[in-house]
Amino acid sequence: MNRLFDKSIVLACCIAAATGLAVDARLVAAFCLGVIATSLAEVAQGNRARRASEAVSYAYIIAAVFVPPFMPFAPLALYDIARRVRREHAWIALGIGVVFVFALVADLRTDALTARTLLLTAILSVAATLLSLRTAQLEREQQRMRRTRDELQERALALEARNRDLADRQDYEVELATLAERARIAREIHDNVGHQLTRASLQAEALRVVHADEPGVAADFADVKHTVDEALQLVRTSVHALNDNAVDLSVQLERIVEGALSDGGPQIELEVMAEHAPANVANCFAAVLREALSNTMRHACAQTVAVRCMEHPSFYQLIVTDDGTGGVQASGRGAAEGMGLGSMRERVEALGGTFTAGPRAGAGGWRVFATVPKQQGDEAR
Repeated sequence: MNRLFDKSIVLACCIAAATGLAVDARLVAAFCLGVIATSLAEVAQGNRARRASEAVSYAYIIAAVFVPPFMPFAPLALYDIARRVRREHAWIALGIGVVFVFALVADLRTDALTARTLLLTAILSVAATLLSLRTAQLEREQQRMRRTRDELQERALALEARNRDLADRQDYEVELATLAERARIAREIHDNVGHQLTRASLQAEALRVVHADEPGVAADFADVKHTVDEALQLVRTSVHALNDNAVDLSVQLERIVEGALSDGGPQIELEVMAEHAPANVANCFAAVLREALSNTMRHACAQTVAVRCMEHPSFYQLIVTDDGTGGVQASGRGAAEGMGLGSMRERVEALGGTFTAGPRAGAGGWRVFATVPKQQGDEAR
């Protein structure tokens, strides 16, 4: 847009410089060719087209040296030459400029053009060259600013993504610390308070037996034992609730995957889409995944393993697939059915679920599939 505005001004000044000349075919041709040459310089795309338009600008200047009517419109070509001249070709542009100056002097001495036209052309040529250089520098600065802006935007996006990752990691660590604290509290209650209440219940029962011949005292000790047993049951319920809250399915699966990767296993892709899973389901899926990865590392020649754990409206699902191939995989895992696969099946079926394991049909590799139905309290989550 800046160049078009500059060229419009230069063209208007060229027309003003050409006023007073006789309008003939050569002047009209000079005007048309000048406009065409400067237009080609703007629409040229690619190195070859740009070199061609640059050659046209040089040719126009040479034509102006030998054909005086071309002289008033030469500043248009000088504008394009100054904008596109490269440092290694600066001597060519300098030579063209020197020849152009001599042509102006020659035209002045031979009266080929009026002194007014030549003076305006000379002034306009210098102004067009300086204007072109200024616009080119402005474009370079704008391009540099756009690159800087893009780099800053990329850095801002990278920093934003890193901040999100750090925030997620912080939340994850806080959650782990909370779960660990809940597990510690559950252990403390179970080991200390639960033990003392159990002891008190046994002592109350012993005292009731000792004072069996005293019905009133025995009834009092029976009431004490009943109260202590109720307190012990409440403690056990609270401990179980804390343990359930302290078991996080995604945390367990991630730890198993990290352990497998640290042992030099295949590449593992883990995807967990189960936010709330009971402790028994989490422990079951953790055991199944641990055994499945162990079988893969021992019996398969797998490069990648995909682990997906999902929560559906009525059941939980765990799918473990790998790309292992060959007879070693099939025979080794078939032999493992007696212990590893049998253990996984027993764990899943103990919770009322279904378990299947075998080669992937048509895709190669091995597939472990386990589903556990939700209990009535879990479906409301």
